[in-house]
Parts: sequence; structure tokens; C-alpha cells
Amino acid sequence: MNDVVSLQDYRDGKQQALKTGHLDAVKDGLRARGSKRRRPVSFDRGELGTLLSLYSEQVAAGHWRDYAIDSLPGQALFSVYRSAYENPDFVIAKQIAANGKGREFVVYQGPKRVMRSETLAEVLRHFEPLRERARLRLRSF
Repeated sequence: MNDVVSLQDYRDGKQQALKTGHLDAVKDGLRARGSKRRRPVSFDRGELGTLLSLYSEQVAAGHWRDYAIDSLPGQALFSVYRSAYENPDFVIAKQIAANGKGREFVVYQGPKRVMRSETLAEVLRHFEPLRERARLRLRSF
């Protein structure tokens, strides 16, 4: 651990480490659009509030236990976990749209893309059955 590593080497190493993980489908979508320098993508305050609200409902219901926010070139990721030792149950990605203009939201379950839309509210409809189960479970207490 005494090696000095440049910031670029660190970033390259992080990218290489992610290649072997569950986020391959997310990254493949980005690579398919080319390797041009991308503007940073991030969740705005309202989107982050909405995501954390969904997360807190699922934590209260006992379905999720951890989350992570990550940023890759051209996309921002919100991952939710049942356990810190597992791959994420879901990844909600905000990324540059395929046409290069605007943003799109994509929900991944493991390597499988399950929903894509231009709005966060629309992709979060995928979680309505989970939200309903959480509400029912909380009412039973």
C-alpha cells in the first residue's frame, strides 16, 4: 500500500473493477454511445428526495437495508441493497439520453434493464407493488 497512484490511474482502476460487477449492463449502454467526454450527470435535489423517500419506505418495511450513490461518466446511479454483502437489488440510473440530448432514467434489476423513461416518476411506477406491500405491512403494526 505504499504505492503512489495518480488520480487518473485511480479512476481507470475503478472503471476496470466495475467491469466485472453487476453494473456491466449499465456501463455497456454508455460505451455503446461512444467514448466522448461526457458532461457530469447527477441527481438534483428533488430527484434525490424522491429516491430517498422510496428507500426509507422500503427500509421501514424491512425490504432494503443499504443504498449507494455512484457517478460514472455520463450517468449517476442510485443502488439499493438487501444486505451490504450482496449485489444491489435495483439500480436506478440517470444518464444521457440515446440521442445525446436530455436525460433518461433506467431501472436495472441485476444485469436486466426493466424500465426506461424520460421522467423519474414514470420509472418509479415499477416500484408501486413494493410500495403497496410496504404500506400494508406498516398498517398491520
